[in-house]
Order: sequence, then C-alpha cells, then structure tokens
Amino acid sequence: MMGAFTSAGPLTLALSPEGRGDAGGWPGEGTDTSENVEVLTSPRRGEVAAQRRVRGPRPQPGQIDRARTLRSSMTDAENRLWYHLRNRRLAGFKFVRQLPIAGYYADFACREAMLIIEADGGQHGSMRDQIRDRALRAEGFAVLHFWNNDILGNTEGVLQTILNILQPNE
Repeated sequence: MMGAFTSAGPLTLALSPEGRGDAGGWPGEGTDTSENVEVLTSPRRGEVAAQRRVRGPRPQPGQIDRARTLRSSMTDAENRLWYHLRNRRLAGFKFVRQLPIAGYYADFACREAMLIIEADGGQHGSMRDQIRDRALRAEGFAVLHFWNNDILGNTEGVLQTILNILQPNE
C-alpha cells in the first residue's frame, strides 16, 4: 500500500511550554504573531443601541403610510432640494424624507448630523410651527427653514448654507 497513511490515534499539535514560540515546524511557523491577529469580538454593551439611535426609533403604526403619502406629494421646491440631498450627494451625508420625529414629519433629516431641513411655503411661520420646532429641538435636532422661492431661485446658496452647518470648519 504505497502512499497510504494510517494512524493509531488522533493527531495532536505540539506546542511550546508557553503556548507559542518556535515549535520546530516550518520556517516562520510558531513565531509570535499576536500583533498580526485581529480578534473579533461581539459589540460592546451599548454599541448596538447607539447604532439604533442613529437610525431612530421604530415608527408607530400608520406613520409609514403617512410618510409615503407625504413623499408622493412633494412640492417643486422639495423635489429640487431632494434631488441634491439624496444618495449622499451633499458631502456624503445621508438624508431621508418625511422622517417621523416627536409626532411630526420632518421634510428632510440627516440623522448623523442631527439636522432637519424644512422647505416652507406661505403656510409656515405660525405659532404651531414654533411649537413643532421646539419639539424637534428637544429631540436633539437643529432645524433649518428655507422658503420655497429661495430653494427654487437660489438652490446653490441654500445648499451652501446647509453645507456650512454640516461642515462648520471647512
């Protein structure tokens, strides 16, 4: 039986007394490589919860349908602004539309930067809007308002203002 291998029992590896070091194997084998080994661990306590906070709490029943309805009926100004904010087009920041926060729907929100952008028409600016802004700020968000005519007539200026808030030192 040429080339056949038989064993009387299971194979065991011979380790040095310290559990590492030169065990007399292949060149370079058995040397201390602990510096090159990446140890994978489970997330630290709180890391998963922190990631969830970035994403936000789970929506309540009915909120998703309401947000979809609002997204499908955006104004021209909202559509133009969304074109520039979507797909991380503005300095790599991720924005979402009609995000439910504190019982309100933010036109555009960047969770990472805790920034809400509102496109305002003639119906905005009331006491109700001030109460809404206070509730959104209480959730930790900064709120920027732009008039629809500014978004349509000075899109680059609006985007630059948003960028100045997102990247204040650049």
